[in-house]
Amino acid sequence: MADKRIEVHAFPGMTGDKCPRKFDLGEETIEVVETLENWVEERGKENGDRHFYKVKGDDEQLYTLYFDSRKNDWFCEG
Repeated sequence: MADKRIEVHAFPGMTGDKCPRKFDLGEETIEVVETLENWVEERGKENGDRHFYKVKGDDEQLYTLYFDSRKNDWFCEG
């Protein structure tokens, strides 16, 4: 299954990082109730980095969201 492009509603953190707070997946808006993990996957200068967030939504589901710096866009895995 391909990763899906999503719209993320974020706020700038104290370090300048963006932390997802809610996101649109298809027709549904999901509020993030907890961020469980976050990490960066360095993919080299040509491919850009990916900033990952494993989150729990208000629908009780777990999601892995990431920002692809090369594409300058957000995605949900799976």
